[in-house]
Amino acid sequence: MALIVLFQVILGLLTNFSSIAPSMSLGFSAVAIPTLKNTLNADQVSWFAGMASLATPFGCFFSGPIADRFGRRTAIFAINITGFIGWMIIAMAYYVKKYQYALLLLGRLLTGLSTGLCSAPATIYMAEVSSSNLRGDSWGTISLITATLPCFGMFFALYLVPESPSWLVSKNRLQEAKTNMCKIFGSTTYPSQVESELDSLIKTKGVKNITVKKSVLQQFIRKIKYLLKPQCLRPFGLVLTYFFFQQFSGTFVIVFYAIDIVKGAGITLDPYLTIVIIGLIRMVTSVVLSIISKRFGRRPLSIISGTGMTICMLMLAVYILLDGQGQILPQFQGTLTYLPLTLLILYFFTSTLGFLPLPFALAAEVFPTKIRGTATGLLSGCGYMFNFITVKVYPDMFDKMGSHGVFFFYGGVALVGTLFIICFLPETKGKSLQEIQEYFGDRQKKSDREEEE
Repeated sequence: MALIVLFQVILGLLTNFSSIAPSMSLGFSAVAIPTLKNTLNADQVSWFAGMASLATPFGCFFSGPIADRFGRRTAIFAINITGFIGWMIIAMAYYVKKYQYALLLLGRLLTGLSTGLCSAPATIYMAEVSSSNLRGDSWGTISLITATLPCFGMFFALYLVPESPSWLVSKNRLQEAKTNMCKIFGSTTYPSQVESELDSLIKTKGVKNITVKKSVLQQFIRKIKYLLKPQCLRPFGLVLTYFFFQQFSGTFVIVFYAIDIVKGAGITLDPYLTIVIIGLIRMVTSVVLSIISKRFGRRPLSIISGTGMTICMLMLAVYILLDGQGQILPQFQGTLTYLPLTLLILYFFTSTLGFLPLPFALAAEVFPTKIRGTATGLLSGCGYMFNFITVKVYPDMFDKMGSHGVFFFYGGVALVGTLFIICFLPETKGKSLQEIQEYFGDRQKKSDREEEE
């Protein structure tokens, strides 16, 4: 059993390695903007920050169909080609000053596209190959490094990753599914556990002996029609709403404008050192999340996350407001010097426990395999469209509301989001993908019976 767990953890590391370079585009603007302000105006800076988020939804929309049609493994291979080109163009912009702004926008567009492309395949893959009791445990020089090491490393690493058995079953490639499932479970003798898992997948997906070939457009239309069915539309609306609260509570926009936000929060520590500390906190929290999510589940962690974010944002807003009005007593000023930094670190810690990662995880769990890629891509695309809106309007919000007003807004959204989770989010801990989908199907049947009565 220990070897099976270890192998599935290694698969998680290898598949999510493809997200390193694309994900760096999220925080890259925070490092680049302070320098770019010397050559770009405020509107150009906001477009530089937001261009990646504008392109990301399109990548998300394509990622699902690519993953469904060509396989999760092939889709992961394709991600970093776009990202590599985008980062090389950004690196070129550093040296070609004449066309710098145009190259920056093009590079940001491509890296944002790669971010969207990576939104579905790796998450879906890990949701499909992980056992139900293990799911949840899963500027110049900078541009050049980002373009090379993670991208090329990913190409080599993915040769070790088998294709998702769930996707293979959906394509009626049963022998390959059996072989890969044996690899994932650490056995070549087709044990009863593998046989049971495979039979469950075959039954759930209704595999036929004859595979009907359809055009990409026909398949996409068929999947959209299926997605509009109540048993799929309900979880789609649930996760979409979670994405809305994720973005408008500031989880991503603070990353994009990290340096400016650190300064606006009144933190006296070097802002670049501060974001390094925040990055380390998020990394450690991600590891902690992978351990505790198995014990506590999605719902409690989401509630704890939203509550912590609300408290941190509101306390930070109150502190900045009182400090700006000179209402903090002199004897407390020294003691409260590090309060903004502490609150910001706690905000990132609590957001990483739930609001930041869990909408993506839920999107990969609540849909049947035949539409999972498409649905996950659409949801991630909508999430990043929300992200573009928050990133683009942040400078105007800051100018009109001040930093305290922005933090009050984020805290208020986090509060409403937490109440939404308490009322509507179901628990998925310890449930197989089939059990989660049956839950939404049974809820819909029960609702239909009540309406008939």
